Amino acid sequence: MEYTIDRWNTISSGSGIYQYFDSENKLLYIGKAKNLKKRVSQYFIDTHQLSEKTRILVSQIFRISTIETESEFDAVLLESELIRKKQPKYNILSKDDKSPLYVLLTLHEELPHVMYVRKHDSDTLKISKRDAIFGPFQSGRFIRSLLRSLRYSIPFCLQKKRNGKACFSYHIGLCAPCPSEIFDMKNSESKIERIRAYRKNIYTLKKILSGHSVSVRKEYVKEMNVYSKNMQYEEALTVRRHIEALDTLNQRSFDPSMYMEGDQKIDDIFHLELDSAMKLLTFFGLHIQALHRIECIDISNTQGSNATGALTVSIDGHAVPSEYRKFRIRLKQSPDDVSMISEVMKRRLAHTEWNYPQLFVIDGGKGQILAALKILDEYKNEIPVIGLAKRLETILYYHRDTKSFQSVRLSYSNPSLHLFQRIRDEAHRFSKSYHILLRSRGMKLA
Repeated sequence: MEYTIDRWNTISSGSGIYQYFDSENKLLYIGKAKNLKKRVSQYFIDTHQLSEKTRILVSQIFRISTIETESEFDAVLLESELIRKKQPKYNILSKDDKSPLYVLLTLHEELPHVMYVRKHDSDTLKISKRDAIFGPFQSGRFIRSLLRSLRYSIPFCLQKKRNGKACFSYHIGLCAPCPSEIFDMKNSESKIERIRAYRKNIYTLKKILSGHSVSVRKEYVKEMNVYSKNMQYEEALTVRRHIEALDTLNQRSFDPSMYMEGDQKIDDIFHLELDSAMKLLTFFGLHIQALHRIECIDISNTQGSNATGALTVSIDGHAVPSEYRKFRIRLKQSPDDVSMISEVMKRRLAHTEWNYPQLFVIDGGKGQILAALKILDEYKNEIPVIGLAKRLETILYYHRDTKSFQSVRLSYSNPSLHLFQRIRDEAHRFSKSYHILLRSRGMKLA
């Protein structure tokens, strides 16, 4: 999306990349954000708090371009790729003159190291053509946190020196096999097998940092099934834990190239998600002609106080913030999400001037779904409702004719799950932001 300098406050609140251009259309800076609108606003509000270099940057901005991504992880990989390719002026002259961080995998070594390096380190390090280097990453804290999280699904070592003793991480399952222990072993078949296993882990890490985590998950599933078939149940259980850890991190595919292929590519992905969602609804026995508009309801409260409800709208897969609505809960001031869903649904349906959706998504389980359906029945409205239970990301549907629930737990790579997660997460973000605002106002009054 393109924005003029005076329209920065209309930028989406989703995660993604922002790019600043000057009046001659030269790229000045690329940044990533979990919340684009909030991050960009920091450049234009309270400018006296900015560093001198940043104030110079802001004075040159003429146009803002954004690319929305599925997640913050997507944004990090995309930021790295764009900076590497486009070399913006103010990314090279980075904050406090500290060069950005890179991740280096020394694949030329028998037991590769995983290292954090900066640009000036390349002069002293012997980097081989066989090595893999990822970056630059503008946020060192984020990439370090990311690698720590990845160790739960891909054990690898961050220890620089190899002293023949297994590192501490080995004893808690985050580094297995440990290259430090392997390094001091006598040549044997066992040593060769461990070297091969460790190199396999490093190449798996390389795949994920290259944006291919979905294919890594598929390989893990195949590996787990082979172990299970051969009755190697402990090994199968270990791989299953790796899959679960990867699923926690990787609930969406991370492919930075997807966002670099233009709006048409994004639209194609949204169409794929909507087609997949239509098939899911057909599985539930729903035959909807088109899934043009989807609305999601979410509740946010702290022990019932300052409770808020949010209604977010997705049209053809795209979030439409101009049609979002927020509700301050009036009738219930104790923790009761079911009653609060009823109130929000009733107040939403009372607005007959708002376009009706083809589907409601409720953030919650059976109680919340039944509460929403009861209000719909009161209004003699047959719009279908599905629930997305957060714990296992299970899709729930209630059959009005048989008065029974049907549940489906979709693969994390399923396009329709991506769609419903994105809609649910946006509703949760919008509801929570309003709840925090009301809570802060209450604290100030107190």
